[in-house]
Amino acid sequence: MSWVTEHANQSVWSWLTWVFSRGTKEQIRVFCCALWVIWSSRNRMIHERKYTSGRDLAFKIQSYLIELEGVRERKLTSMPVRSEQRELELRESIHFDAAFDINNSRSASGRVARGQNGEITVSKSTLHSNVSSSFVAEALQCLEATKLGISMGLNSVMMMGDSKIIINKCKIEARDKSILGAIIDDIQSNKTRFQKIIFQFIERTENVEAHDLAKEALRKGEERYLVGEMREEPDLEGRRPRNPD
Repeated sequence: MSWVTEHANQSVWSWLTWVFSRGTKEQIRVFCCALWVIWSSRNRMIHERKYTSGRDLAFKIQSYLIELEGVRERKLTSMPVRSEQRELELRESIHFDAAFDINNSRSASGRVARGQNGEITVSKSTLHSNVSSSFVAEALQCLEATKLGISMGLNSVMMMGDSKIIINKCKIEARDKSILGAIIDDIQSNKTRFQKIIFQFIERTENVEAHDLAKEALRKGEERYLVGEMREEPDLEGRRPRNPD
């Protein structure tokens, strides 16, 4: 997007006209969001004496873009999920959630796998560094959930998380063009390793174990892998080559 500054010495109207005539639909959307966030920040600095750092501006732009995509994708995935709900009790499930530390750009993924009778079979947490936003953290925890299912050798699984945006992105087969695209592509690739995989949105109150596991890992700075609810076992995923986060 650096090309938008090539003719910034023109009048504002001429410059905007030039940008809109040259940019693609996706580029113009990013440009408009960035312009709106920067202008709002400028007004806040003048009228309220509140300064916003470049990092915070970038985070707000990313967040707003992903929220817009979430609204669009919810319209595309607003079909009934009764068939998925009927299958809910017929297969193993993996609950997943993330905790994000914006000050240190760190996150933790928590996953809790359950058997067909609802018993906890595996609990796992993973730490991530250089995480730019909470949306990236949520996408990473979904990717880690698919990796866990693969390492456990599950043929069919219900992936359950409380981020509607990420769940909807995982349901759509079309290539994701957002800033989360690379992570979503890895998730889509991992889906082919299962005979049956369903992504299901659940409320935060139904995802307490995974949420607490992620929070604990981020607070202590320690990863964990537990089989059942009692004893710790070697990390099964460590036996396989892992894609970098």
